[in-house]
Amino acid sequence: MPIGLICGCGAVFAGGLIGASCGKYISEEMKEVLMSVFGLSAVGNGIMSLIKGNTMPPVILALIVGVFLGQMMELEKRVKSGLGTALRKLPVSAEKINMDEYVTIVAIFCASGFGIYGVLTEGMTGDPSILLSKSIMDLFTAVLFAGTMGAAVSLIAVPQLVIFLALFFLAKLIVPLTTPELLNDFVACGGILTIAAGLRVSKIKDFPLINMLPALILVMPFSAVWGMIF
Repeated sequence: MPIGLICGCGAVFAGGLIGASCGKYISEEMKEVLMSVFGLSAVGNGIMSLIKGNTMPPVILALIVGVFLGQMMELEKRVKSGLGTALRKLPVSAEKINMDEYVTIVAIFCASGFGIYGVLTEGMTGDPSILLSKSIMDLFTAVLFAGTMGAAVSLIAVPQLVIFLALFFLAKLIVPLTTPELLNDFVACGGILTIAAGLRVSKIKDFPLINMLPALILVMPFSAVWGMIF
């Protein structure tokens, strides 16, 4: 039973609804300050994941090749278009949503190295502790974002649940084929994406987050090849 996974997705859903209800009581200045603090927190979490990396060259190579492929396929543009279409068909107010920021939030909740590592850990060992601790942070994060964007933030729990359930059930197939070194490089790659998300939320640098996601698929094969060569 994926207890941690369900709690994490439930936290995003509940936080989105709470934030949508209470957001009008938070001033725009306070929202801006809290967004900056969240961006800084995301950078900190990303650094914590990054330092777990075993070997940086394959991680960097995966990022370069991954973003090249993502740019070629225009992943972020396609995701924005798909999310915009979906939101317009749902009973939520989409007028005040900045799609760039919304895509950033989707990437933070659905593709952070910390979250994916927690799902793989629970799927392989049954230990939900990583995801339970992350769900606390996700609850308040969702409240913050929903204060600005409304109930649409709670809907992010749906793709998050689909992605995490797929990883949960694949974990027993994936993890036995890996080594601790490969998993550490995977988490490090996710950490870099989390840092990029933090910088984007803080409006420091607008990284193409969705276009960077193929790196998560490439990093473990690249790390394995690197280990065989060197």
